[in-house]
Amino acid sequence: MLDEKLYTVADVAQVTGMTSRTIRNYLKDGTLTGQKIGVQWRFTETEIKKLFSRQAPGQSSPSQIVKGFLGCQEREKEALCVVFDVPAVSELESMELYQNLLKQRDEEQIVMSYEYHDEGQLLRIAMSGEAEAVMELWKQMKAGMRIA
Repeated sequence: MLDEKLYTVADVAQVTGMTSRTIRNYLKDGTLTGQKIGVQWRFTETEIKKLFSRQAPGQSSPSQIVKGFLGCQEREKEALCVVFDVPAVSELESMELYQNLLKQRDEEQIVMSYEYHDEGQLLRIAMSGEAEAVMELWKQMKAGMRIA
């Protein structure tokens, strides 16, 4: 416990892509917990993980996105569903990657979700939507991660 790294509000904001104000609001409403050391808040990696272990209302898991895609019988445009795994990443790195993808996607054209598996350090992301939008986001992600 003494060796556990502690993160500041600014650290959490930077890793998650959120603002410091959002992090402080999460503290205020109890969504995020931490320890106050002097006048500054500090967070363990476990506390930060808890923030992302809660799914927002209406957010689907990757498997639910795939089932929804396969269950659709009528479409107006070409659609694409992609599920990909990124091995050997920490959960904080996973959250950062996912937040960056969220910033780049067009919410009206792409539905996205992720899950992280601690035991294998595996990030699984699913995205579904208009084919061209999904392919473009995939290309951006692939270029940013240097996936072969």
